[in-house]
Amino acid sequence: MEILPLPDPSAPDPAAWTALEAGAIVVELPSVGSLRITGDDRIAFLHGQLAHDVRSLPVGGALRTLQLNVKGHALAEMTLHRREQDVHLAVEDGAAAEVARRLHDHVVFDQVTIEDLGGVLRTVTLQGPSALAVVQRAFDVAPPASGFAPVAFDDATLLVVRSRRSVPGGVDVHVLARQADAVVRRLVDAGAAIGDVASLEASRVEAGVPRAGREAGPGVLPQEAGLHDAISTRKGCYLGQETMARIEARAQVRRGLARLTLGEERADLAADLEHDRAQRGDAAASDVRAGDRVVGRLGTLVRHPRLGLVALAVVRSGLEPDATLVAAGRPAAIVRP
Repeated sequence: MEILPLPDPSAPDPAAWTALEAGAIVVELPSVGSLRITGDDRIAFLHGQLAHDVRSLPVGGALRTLQLNVKGHALAEMTLHRREQDVHLAVEDGAAAEVARRLHDHVVFDQVTIEDLGGVLRTVTLQGPSALAVVQRAFDVAPPASGFAPVAFDDATLLVVRSRRSVPGGVDVHVLARQADAVVRRLVDAGAAIGDVASLEASRVEAGVPRAGREAGPGVLPQEAGLHDAISTRKGCYLGQETMARIEARAQVRRGLARLTLGEERADLAADLEHDRAQRGDAAASDVRAGDRVVGRLGTLVRHPRLGLVALAVVRSGLEPDATLVAAGRPAAIVRP
């Protein structure tokens, strides 16, 4: 998985941020793609390709999982929804096409069909302390604590599942693209406000919720990035399983997820990042350093309305809480999420 670039983060819209903290916001998620897996061997095939225990998931169940490489590094993150006749994969970080390609590459004699639903399905999320109440008013359904709820909507069916993309959490709604605008209007009529991605990302960083496309990837193990709930170490053979088993046997990793606060001495963050890239290259621009030592890797970087410039990062576990660090060309300090 390519490491996503470090942007100059936008500040959340004030009205959207207030609604997220006090009520609920609805935000479309173009970075979430959908795959549909059919065929008699779909469960056994996905069980061997993904990092969590697909076989044990009942019909109606939802499961956060990863696609790993042979070294145990996350290539992509997704939520798997098991239905009676198929499996729906909601793939994060714009990685749906690559996930589909890699799955196709591993089909040998399996009775499996992999369909990319890009342009057919869209995903919106409803986040905030009132999210469940808004869904109840909009669709007369309470999403289960685990699993998903199918909801009839006009001539189709929505898939509604709980999802934590913020401090208060909420739900994702997977909907036909032609019905997405109508679903958003229904949620707004039920009490949600239109939100923005910047508010979601700022709240996610505050909550310490990692994403594989930002906090994991090449050179980072899922356990180091706080993705423990997306893997199984005991389900048997799957791609990357040998590394996961070794980590469980050692019962420790050398790095862990942390939240960093970054100084604001210089106003132009884009210039800071560009300077780091010019001095040390693209990969090194995401380094977290203590003096001359690289001690971690920067992940999601946001501007938080209360906390200022903050980020999630994977850093060495032995660092002192008050260690003086540099990230994105600025002084940084550790706050464990």
